[in-house]
Amino acid sequence: MKGIPYNQTPKKLPRTLTKNEIDTILDNVNHDNKQHSRRNYIMLLTLWRSGLRVSELIHLKKSDIKEDNIIIHHGKGGKDRIIPIGSDLRNLLLTYGDRLQPENIIFAITRKQVNNVIQKYAPGIHAHTFRHSFAVHYLKGGGNLRSLQIILGHSSLMTTQIYLILSGVDVKEDYDKIIW
Repeated sequence: MKGIPYNQTPKKLPRTLTKNEIDTILDNVNHDNKQHSRRNYIMLLTLWRSGLRVSELIHLKKSDIKEDNIIIHHGKGGKDRIIPIGSDLRNLLLTYGDRLQPENIIFAITRKQVNNVIQKYAPGIHAHTFRHSFAVHYLKGGGNLRSLQIILGHSSLMTTQIYLILSGVDVKEDYDKIIW
């Protein structure tokens, strides 16, 4: 076994939200009659359904929405990537940014404002928790690890593998499928 790297489980796994928890947060935002509630709803839905980083969300332009994809230009590490999205999310983003010119930023909000919105509707939750939750839901829904790596923009598959541990509740189900 000499020379074979031993990957230890991190001491503290990232926090994720269940679909019910996310639905509750989104329902609370959707039923808030305050100014910007529509923006907040679409913004949080986008974080969860795309796995975007906050920095990518706040720089998202109308012209970055293409058919059923979001194009990320110069993401973390200066990398470009394509993130698939459903037509329902695409339509929400384009409808919200309807009056914007293609080069305009959709949400026109700062990182701090994004965090304040999240704290208002989900105290103690961080924006990156939506990204972690996206990854786990993607894997549990049948997405493969390599595709997830590409969507998240990870250079190394090992970085993405943490989500296999987080979705580990399914490990027992997979184990039980084996005929011994």
